[in-house]
Amino acid sequence: MNEQLLQIEAYFEDHRDEMIGFWRELVNFQASSREFDRVEALTRLTQKRLTEEGLNCRLIPSGKVPVLVAVDGPKRAGKPILFCGHLDTVFPSGTFPDNPFDIRDGIAYGPGVIDMKGGVVMMLYIVKALRHIGFDRNPVKIVLCGDEETIHDGSTADEIIRQEAEGCLFALNMEVGRMDNCLSVGRKGALDTVITVQGKSSHAGNDYYSGRNAIVEMSHKIAALQSITMQMDCVTVSPNVVQGGAVSNIIPDECRLVVDSRFTRVADLECLKEKISQICAKTYIEGTQTTVDFVNVMPVFERTEKNLNLLQRANRLAEEYGLPAFGEIVPGGSSDTSYIAMAGVPALCSCGVQGTGAHTKEECAFVETLFQRGKIFAAMIAEYN
Repeated sequence: MNEQLLQIEAYFEDHRDEMIGFWRELVNFQASSREFDRVEALTRLTQKRLTEEGLNCRLIPSGKVPVLVAVDGPKRAGKPILFCGHLDTVFPSGTFPDNPFDIRDGIAYGPGVIDMKGGVVMMLYIVKALRHIGFDRNPVKIVLCGDEETIHDGSTADEIIRQEAEGCLFALNMEVGRMDNCLSVGRKGALDTVITVQGKSSHAGNDYYSGRNAIVEMSHKIAALQSITMQMDCVTVSPNVVQGGAVSNIIPDECRLVVDSRFTRVADLECLKEKISQICAKTYIEGTQTTVDFVNVMPVFERTEKNLNLLQRANRLAEEYGLPAFGEIVPGGSSDTSYIAMAGVPALCSCGVQGTGAHTKEECAFVETLFQRGKIFAAMIAEYN
């Protein structure tokens, strides 16, 4: 192991207590995505800490919680290296008792401890470790939003992330570290579709034949929509929410369906929309009408050779530190890495602290991975050329 790697390792060993102290501070500040004032207060608290550490910070209005952008070494000549993450959790304040952060037998507990406040701690201390070894080649940029858990509903945070990613060398999203020790080299895109069938109501006993049953019309479409999964490679279409009818003796005049679709290639999206539209254009019960609305499109984070190259670099350094190699995975769940990918920037996701129970009151993190992963990614930046 060369001297630079040893210095990075020593830095993380020497600053364990500091890192845990910052982790404790973030976790103890409870704030969910929809508690805008509290998440903004946490964002400003984090801004203050990063400013005190010497990072150049700014807040970008998003329509809801401002996005925090912090840069170390903004005048360095190289392309920026990007860290991405979020400060919000799914837990409203008061879900846990005051000061919930706790460590027992090497495991940390508390709201957001892995999703993803541990990742935020890693970002800062990677920057500090790089400073410690005299790294001055590339600016290091941190982008933190406050509404990731609501998929940036009603805000422009997604577009801000994409804009801030433009021109970066590569990116690491410090989202939850997976228990299978895989890093995400891609993530499926997601499309929500709302389909509404309008029929005609009538009394099911006295006037059956004048009715136009919207639920029956929708049932034909549901079967056809489900079949898209078998027609397209690496695409899933799942009709998940059906709403229609009021009482058993009235033929329903409306039925509403929400469909979840997932895809792994950018090119799949338009083909998927076309297939859904064609299915909904076909009428089975004369007199019914169908409308289709495509909503909440999450772009795909495609698996690319450049992403795999980043994984190989991380694995070489894991080996240098005597740690297990990372596997690769393309999970179905989405993350903000998709917006980074839209900017054409290679990236890895799921780089944060490992643990279990995200989005539950049993959320916990394996403390040692805070330091293990921190030194791997710091060394990866230090050696990247």
